[in-house]
Amino acid sequence: MNLSLRDIEYFLAAVAHHNLERAAAACGVSQPALSKSLRRLEADTGLVLMRRHGRGLELTSEGTVFLEHANKLWAEYRDAVRHAMELRVGEAGLLRVGATGATVDSVVMPALQHLLPRRPALRFQLTQGLSDDLNAQVESGRLDLAVTPIYAEGPATLRHEIMFEDGLCVAAGPRHPLATRARIKLRDLSGQRWILPRPSSVARQMLDARFAEAGLPLPTAALEVEHFSAGSLRLLGRSSMLAVLPRSAVVAGVIVLPVALDPPLRRSIALISRRGTTWSPLMDEFRVAALAAGAPP
Repeated sequence: MNLSLRDIEYFLAAVAHHNLERAAAACGVSQPALSKSLRRLEADTGLVLMRRHGRGLELTSEGTVFLEHANKLWAEYRDAVRHAMELRVGEAGLLRVGATGATVDSVVMPALQHLLPRRPALRFQLTQGLSDDLNAQVESGRLDLAVTPIYAEGPATLRHEIMFEDGLCVAAGPRHPLATRARIKLRDLSGQRWILPRPSSVARQMLDARFAEAGLPLPTAALEVEHFSAGSLRLLGRSSMLAVLPRSAVVAGVIVLPVALDPPLRRSIALISRRGTTWSPLMDEFRVAALAAGAPP
């Protein structure tokens, strides 16, 4: 077997675009050249990787398995090229990091405040998004690292280094009717209006599960947010609503309510990398700076 990296690149483009014409345009080659490359790859592997489906393309079961290996091979090749460039230019280099709304200001920006003066030629690409998407970009090699909340063990292809624990709490403004209570039971929260993460969020699902297990109606969201911004926290502090949010997000004007939840709503903040990847000096330096920035006071 004599696999070509270019054939791997064209295969990945065909998978991404589901169409020969669009994949060829993305790669800057003719459609016949891309078709020939795919046939050559199938001949080299002895597998039928893709089938035409109407005007598009779809992976076969063998192609789906091969895709995982192709992604790893292509990501490792790009790592090798980029690391070689870093060695050639010394201090210069590109670092691609992903962050969620919850971690960009609390971890990534403080880490950059430390790192950028030490690396004046550093080029830093920051991608902000949701945890699942950022994890997928690290896995595919489009990102070097990501700093995201995690609630459980992730894919075996990724390495999760726990930076610190950042549990969830029920919070409100200081004038909320429940704010003076010394102890609050879950049923006391029934019927309240909430600022909540989206229904697809693990935090929202965990909170809903607690209410469902207690036989209570699920919390009603007056406002749904991707993450708790300064504006949404000000709204919380001045309103009669409740919120479930990370303890690290609690600011002046917002209080944590003494709600008895068993088990507690737990999550961790982790540094995500691709398992088996070769770490560049920039990645190592960012890790040290991020761990220092994210350490609880």
